[in-house]
Amino acid sequence: MRNLLISYAKAVCLTGLLLLAGCSDKDKDKAKQQPVPFINQDRFGRYDSIGNLGGKPVSIPGGVVLHWVRYIGDPGDFDASRKAQKYKRPPITYQLPIESFGFMYRLTDGAVLSKKEKTDIDFMHDNKTLIPRGEPFPWGHTIVYNLYKTSMPTDFNKAFEENLQLTRKIDKFEYFEQSEKKYGLTYFKANNGIDPFTNQPWQDDISSPDIFIYKNLKGKIKTYIQCDCIGQVQFCKHRFYLKSLPILIYISYNRNYLSFWEQTEKNIDYILNSWVVSNDGRLIKKQAGKFN
Repeated sequence: MRNLLISYAKAVCLTGLLLLAGCSDKDKDKAKQQPVPFINQDRFGRYDSIGNLGGKPVSIPGGVVLHWVRYIGDPGDFDASRKAQKYKRPPITYQLPIESFGFMYRLTDGAVLSKKEKTDIDFMHDNKTLIPRGEPFPWGHTIVYNLYKTSMPTDFNKAFEENLQLTRKIDKFEYFEQSEKKYGLTYFKANNGIDPFTNQPWQDDISSPDIFIYKNLKGKIKTYIQCDCIGQVQFCKHRFYLKSLPILIYISYNRNYLSFWEQTEKNIDYILNSWVVSNDGRLIKKQAGKFN
């Protein structure tokens, strides 16, 4: 009986070792099939964030990204569901689609904020000096959204019309196109600037921001801006579609810089294209926000 138990124990141990050896071989094969991609670094040794944006491989300087890059399929920041907890992101490569990420953009000269660089010092200085004095803050919070599905909208025509319809239905007033454009943008004011309930100029612009749009030659609204119309500090929420890549941009900034809207769109287009790399991650041009 004793000999039988010893033989059984040996068999179990041998089976376990074989299984471990088998798993190890599979893991090695899997590792060979998924080589670690080449990733660029900055002068501080920080690795770029990589992925696929607008159908192109990109390498985004590590000091530029606000917080982190979100990839398609990533659970929400506050998603505590069991599914989110079990989620395992695929290996990050230049083919893994990015969903969104953010960065800070300076409207006055098109600079990108990069941590530990002079732009970081500039940003902190502007924060401490301009904001307390109520002076216009030249930085815009920018979010990049990847249009990874062909079913996603590529213009704001529907969104604009739906907004006007909701205003009529809920707020009981109309938006009127103004006779003159502003900075080349078609300009709409809520009820021509008059609160219909008080018959006085608006005192609350929560439901009545000024609207500015820009249409291309085909009549498609490619730029959609909503700006505060009252208050000591007025902000604009500026959305636009990139011309060169299927990407949607959202940027918020002080209304004093509304006149920079067109140059801002061109600059951000240039910035994102500077992060496009070859399929294996090799740089094609100098990256915006990275300094030697």
